[in-house]
Amino acid sequence: MNIKSLTGLAAVSFLLACQSDFYQIDGYAKDFKNGDTICLISDDSPAIIRQQTIVENGKFYFSGHTDAIRFCTVYVKHEPASKASLFLEPGHVAVELHPYPALSRVSGTRINNTWQQLADSVEMLSKGIFEIMHHPAISAAEQAEHARTVDSLHRRMSDCILNTAQRNRDNPLGRYIEDHYKAPEFK
Repeated sequence: MNIKSLTGLAAVSFLLACQSDFYQIDGYAKDFKNGDTICLISDDSPAIIRQQTIVENGKFYFSGHTDAIRFCTVYVKHEPASKASLFLEPGHVAVELHPYPALSRVSGTRINNTWQQLADSVEMLSKGIFEIMHHPAISAAEQAEHARTVDSLHRRMSDCILNTAQRNRDNPLGRYIEDHYKAPEFK
């Protein structure tokens, strides 16, 4: 490719990126094989594949236009549990897909960065609960302490979700949490 071709390609990419409804997903799937199919579906019509592409040299790519910010999932077609949830919105989004049970990651836009931060917090608190649940208490006192710790972690997790919803009440992330999360009634 010569310098004119590169300059022209850069100009076209810049123009597309400046369009207010243009999205680009740069995906990284180093643990998957060349030719593996990656699918993009939206939460409002999960049976319909919006787009699909293939892994090439550990990467995949989606781009297009969106008329609204939508909650979507990117997944490996032959391993649907290997997935990442994200908000499809104008701008650049990066997705790191990992084989299940490893967690995949998203970043790049303010909403997706906040979504990933929430997912990281919930995962950290869940690990604390998981550790306690897999180490049985030896005495009644230890069992009571475990119950208090699990309750505390569960409350922190709920507070984290509710605080994220509150801070984002005026955007699709806050509305998504409001529509899909039912806070537990603690005693």
